[in-house]
Amino acid sequence: MNTKNTEVPRQAAERELSAAQAELSSLDATASPSRLERALERVKAARNALALAA
Repeated sequence: MNTKNTEVPRQAAERELSAAQAELSSLDATASPSRLERALERVKAARNALALAA
């Protein structure tokens, strides 16, 4: 596989993971359980996408 072809998806996956982690870390004790669950699912999905893009 051409490195250039995998570079864009990998960069997008890295950006999404960074954004997901930032969202999760921005939540405080007043965040609803459903909001926390959505943020955790976003991080998990972003990690999976990054693993596939690697």
